[in-house]
Amino acid sequence: MLQKYAEANRNLMLANEQLEQANKKLKEYEERAAQAVKESRMKSLFLANMSHEIRTPLNAIEGFSRIMSETESVEDRMNYMEIIESNNRRLLSLINEILELSRVEAGEIVIKKAPTDLNQLMESIKQLFKFRCPETVTLSWTNPNMPVTMTTDENRLTQVFSNLISNALKHTPRGSITYGYMLKEEGQTIQFYVSDTGSGISPDFIEHIFDAYASKDAEQQKGFGLGLALCKIIVEKMGGTISVKSSLGKGSTFTFEMPFHGTIGGMSTSNRAITSVRTLRVSQRTDEEKMKTVMVAEDEESNFELVRIVLQKRYRLLRAHNGIEAVTMNEDEKPDLILMDIRMPEMDGLDATRIIKEVNHDTPIIALSAYTFEENIRQAKAAGCDDFMAKPFRVEDLIEIVKKYIGE
Repeated sequence: MLQKYAEANRNLMLANEQLEQANKKLKEYEERAAQAVKESRMKSLFLANMSHEIRTPLNAIEGFSRIMSETESVEDRMNYMEIIESNNRRLLSLINEILELSRVEAGEIVIKKAPTDLNQLMESIKQLFKFRCPETVTLSWTNPNMPVTMTTDENRLTQVFSNLISNALKHTPRGSITYGYMLKEEGQTIQFYVSDTGSGISPDFIEHIFDAYASKDAEQQKGFGLGLALCKIIVEKMGGTISVKSSLGKGSTFTFEMPFHGTIGGMSTSNRAITSVRTLRVSQRTDEEKMKTVMVAEDEESNFELVRIVLQKRYRLLRAHNGIEAVTMNEDEKPDLILMDIRMPEMDGLDATRIIKEVNHDTPIIALSAYTFEENIRQAKAAGCDDFMAKPFRVEDLIEIVKKYIGE
């Protein structure tokens, strides 16, 4: 009797042990499944963002190439050529970033350190951006007035600065961008920085700013791309850390620190201007009162310029740079039709559409977006957009869709 009881007890203990192992495996499977779903969602968003980033310059290249072939003015041809060249460079830069990121994630990045004169490096970076800064932006670096030589990878350090300054230029239409370095902790650590007086970054997005596969919050941000993810990987590969501080409307400061090995002054050491809200009206002055009004909500200059050239002879045009301006301008101007970009700073096109439709339900709103997946089209229609046009678009299609809703 006792033997049977002991055997039954052993069987029960064995069953409990097997159940515990099964529960442990089930938990592991659940965690793997959750991680797979998360990675899948993040990669889908990454692909959507890359689709947007690629289609945006393509829209300008295709549109202005067509317009240039039909333009007789030499001056206009040169202006269009500059826009095409600018977007060619932007597209090439994006492709290079994608290729570089794939190499870095595959572990192919190599750091080659050598003595580097930091002051000469800072000056060469300024020359690199000499012709890329608009007249409304001042680029400068703080000279410590002493020779500083650091053992580092000059090319990789230049790459980090280039990505950070390029990012600052995207978000600083006017104001200043400053960069440089300073020694800390009695020369044991060096801190590099890039500071701008641009539009700033939303607090909700800062924690995701260096992600290659950004979270869903990234959908509300514009133009951070892959450059910042590359910066983080390179800085960490060089033994450092990178961070950012920012205030909406006041600008951002990116800093990255790393151990300092080199010489100072020949001696060895061991170790914001607030972007103003503005409204730009572009229209034909002749018989303007008789023209129907089209509001273009678009933050990209080249994309708006393309729409302006195509429609300016047919309609009176208004320009909104973000969703907030679009909502305000709609109340003041009562346009006959709205061309609405989806991803814009301050407020995106979907939220702006919802607000406008509550006030003026009959105003046609056409979404113009480089986000072209079925989900994006459904979201635009659900927000209240009457139609959807993908970027890049054909000039003829833009004319026809506007004519469809408000005639000429």
